[in-house]
Amino acid sequence: MAWYGLWYGGPGYSPSFQEDMERFPSLQAAKDALWSRTYMGYSQRQHFDYVFREPERVLTPAVTEESYIDLYRSPDADLSLIERRILFGPRGGIRIEPC
Repeated sequence: MAWYGLWYGGPGYSPSFQEDMERFPSLQAAKDALWSRTYMGYSQRQHFDYVFREPERVLTPAVTEESYIDLYRSPDADLSLIERRILFGPRGGIRIEPC
């Protein structure tokens, strides 16, 4: 089952908008994207599979462990109804929280 998410990169980034919605094939893929954007994004281009515009591969410097991805079951979901949030836990692991 695919998930649709809006990524927030931390204090160096502004929050995402509906047109920034991304497609993730699984929860694990979203977790992997969060980890990679945080720890590899300054040196390796990161893939963004946007729903409403062309995919991109970009660098994501200045991402911190304050970043997270809010997930929805459909790309046209009400943005106030977040289903899951993928974020870093207090000891640096990635966790999935129901919202």
